[in-house]
Amino acid sequence: MKFYLSILLLLWLPAQLSAIAANGKSIGTLNFRANGQLYTADSTHARGYAVKQTSIAYINGASNNMVIGIEWKGVKGPGTFSIGIREGKVEFTLDHKTYFPQQAGDYLKVTVKTVKQLGAFLLLNGTFEGQLQDRNGNKLKITEGNFETLSL
Repeated sequence: MKFYLSILLLLWLPAQLSAIAANGKSIGTLNFRANGQLYTADSTHARGYAVKQTSIAYINGASNNMVIGIEWKGVKGPGTFSIGIREGKVEFTLDHKTYFPQQAGDYLKVTVKTVKQLGAFLLLNGTFEGQLQDRNGNKLKITEGNFETLSL
């Protein structure tokens, strides 16, 4: 019986999370230029937030041709954070090619301009820029990155 309930929960939870996103509960904006080309995330798939208790921050965005995921530690309020090979995780998948910090010169600089507390979460708003590369060493210059989180 316990196994059956676990399976049921695993099937039910993703459907509920999808329903929440479809109802517009999570709203934000995220856009940036990658080697000059503009990418914009769907408003229900754009968010920047931190977990207040752990100070771990996340920026996520997705659309038809891009998925980004950024994670780093130490966010308790506004500030500038540099994420390299060892300081967190950065992954940009653009048009089916994945880029990340691979060498010492690769980085993503995130500037958190404002923070708004929402329960156990901190909603983040700010900018980002950096340089990443794919597994073949092709460089990707990230400029004019902006994100704003209105609700989770």
